[in-house]
Amino acid sequence: MTVASLAMYPYDHLRPSWDQLWDAVRSRLSFDAPALDWELDPDVAALRDDLVLGQTCGWPLATAMRSAVHVVGTFDCDVEGDDDGSYRSVVVSPIDASLDDIFSRADLRVAVNSVDSLSGWISLRSVAAAHHVTVDNVEWTGAHADSIVALQDGRCQLASIDAVSWAHLAPRGLFIVGHGPRIPCLPLVTARSSGLGVRDELRSCIGGAVADASLAEVCATLKIRRFIERDLADYKGVTQLVELT
Repeated sequence: MTVASLAMYPYDHLRPSWDQLWDAVRSRLSFDAPALDWELDPDVAALRDDLVLGQTCGWPLATAMRSAVHVVGTFDCDVEGDDDGSYRSVVVSPIDASLDDIFSRADLRVAVNSVDSLSGWISLRSVAAAHHVTVDNVEWTGAHADSIVALQDGRCQLASIDAVSWAHLAPRGLFIVGHGPRIPCLPLVTARSSGLGVRDELRSCIGGAVADASLAEVCATLKIRRFIERDLADYKGVTQLVELT
């Protein structure tokens, strides 16, 4: 039994399009591949020895996961600030003020999806360091969508949100007050045990599906412009954004 997961952007209105795109990819493969698993946590899926294709975050890839997977590539996304498969997180707040003013608030509480999130935590720490501050009053929300709710509810005053999530969710009542450092878009990975042959075939079939004119509307819904081949080396630089502890 094998598994496939593209659940890093798991929003209900996108799932049919993800299913269509993956069905187009697996129909091109020379081997049988499963339908997308929407129940399995994508972080768990990415570490399974039977992973055909998964999507993960660049930080765990560059740190804990680097010996467990082969990097297949990434999607170049049709969102503001995306450039050749890289993007910048949006730093957002319910307060229409400068970052310096927000960072100086005594009651500042930040909403963060996960401690190993490149877009939500590492990027925010990098922005804070550039402003010569640290952030230690944190509400760990579990998801970018929940971080947005924490801002809208008034529980928190600042968050760093993945630019693709921000574009898909299009939340109201929040202000973009800054941007994180430029980072690679989310990596697509396959289990290291799959071998380089499977990795190369996935690259060819994903590229073919994304370029297929009949899937143009599907890709537009997912905000995918094209597929770009990437390797682990393309993600190693993210570890320089913050001090490793």
